[in-house]
Amino acid sequence: MISEAAPWLREHAPRFALDGPAPLSPFEAVDDATEKAHVELARRWQAHKFEAGWAALSLPPELGGRGLSRADDVVFAGEESRYRVPTHVLEVTTRMVLPTLVQWAPEKRSAIEGIISGRHLWCQLYSEPDAGSDLASLRTRATRTGDGGWSVTGQKVWTSWAHLAERGYLLARTGGDGHRGLTAFELDMAAPGVSVRRIRQATGVSTFNEVFLDDVRLPPEAPIGPVGEGWAVAMTTLMNERLAVGADQIPYDELRAEAARRGLLGRPDVAAGLGAIRARRIVVEQLRHRMLEAVRRGGDPGPEGSAAKLFLAESVFAAARFGRQLASGDVLRDGRWSQFAICWPGIKNAGGTDEIQKTIIADRILGLPREG
Repeated sequence: MISEAAPWLREHAPRFALDGPAPLSPFEAVDDATEKAHVELARRWQAHKFEAGWAALSLPPELGGRGLSRADDVVFAGEESRYRVPTHVLEVTTRMVLPTLVQWAPEKRSAIEGIISGRHLWCQLYSEPDAGSDLASLRTRATRTGDGGWSVTGQKVWTSWAHLAERGYLLARTGGDGHRGLTAFELDMAAPGVSVRRIRQATGVSTFNEVFLDDVRLPPEAPIGPVGEGWAVAMTTLMNERLAVGADQIPYDELRAEAARRGLLGRPDVAAGLGAIRARRIVVEQLRHRMLEAVRRGGDPGPEGSAAKLFLAESVFAAARFGRQLASGDVLRDGRWSQFAICWPGIKNAGGTDEIQKTIIADRILGLPREG
C-alpha cells in the first residue's frame, strides 16, 4: 500500500501545503482568519483524497474505503505527515470519530460519508467542569421525549474545534451513576439550545471551547451504539486516539535546523541534547510500532497506548526545554519556540492527563491494586 501511497502523496500533497513552516504544535497560535483558512484547506485536501480513494483505507468498499486495516490508515497518516498539509484540524474527525462510527454505528452512512469527503468537521464532547476527564462522573443528561427522541441538558468544556464544527460526538448520562449509565450521541452543533463560548488560552488563541446544552432535542436515531453502552463506545474512541501518537510531534528536524542556523551544532552540549531528542523519537516510533502490530493482528491498540502518550508528553516538554536552551533562554524574544513552549500543556492534557495515563498503566499493565 505504501509503495502506491508515497508517490501519490509526493505528486498531490504539495498543492495543499500550508504556506511557511509547518506548525510545531496543533495548539500553535494563529489568528481567526488563518485558522479558518487552515480548516478550509484541510477540507479540500480531505475531499481530494476521497475522490482518489485515499481518504479512509480501512473502511469497507461499500462505505467508500479499500477494506484494508486500521493500521494502514495510521501508516498512511505517517507518510502524510511528511508534508505541510493541515491534517491536525481533522484529527478528532477522521482518527477518532470515524472509526467509532464504523464500529458502533455503520448504519450512519451519511455521517460517515460526510467525514471522509471533508464536508463535516466534528468535535468531541466529553470533558465537563465538575468531572474533568473522569467519564464515570459526567452530569450532562439525556432524557427520553414523547416522540422517542432525546432532550439533552448540560455543559462540556475543553472541546477542540467546537466553534467550527458542524457535528458533535456527545457522551451523556441516560441512566444511573457510573459507566453503565452513559450513551454516545450524534449532535447537530447548529441545533437550538447549543451555544459555544471560546476559551482564550495562554497562547492568545481559542482552540478550546465551552459548550452549553439547554434542552437540545435529538432525534430517535441520534445514539451511537446501544443506549447505555456509551462507556464501551468511548473506549473505542480513546483506543483509536492513542494511534494518533506519533514521533512527528517531537520536532527533532526543526531543532537541528535551529541549532545549525545559530551556529551551535559544534557544541558538545547541543549535540548531546539533539541526540537525546532523537532517541526519544525512536522510542515513540517503537511504541507506536507495537500498537500497530496489535491492530494488524485484529486487536485494539491496548494500554500500551497510554505508555506511548505519557512518554510523548514528556518528550515534547524535553523538546520545548531544548528549544528554549537554543534561544538562550529568552523564549519571549524568539516567537516560534516561545509558542511551542507555551503549547506544551495542550499536548500533555489532550487525550487524557498524565494522571489518567498512569492510572491505566498501573491497572492494565502492572496489575496494581486500586485505591479504595
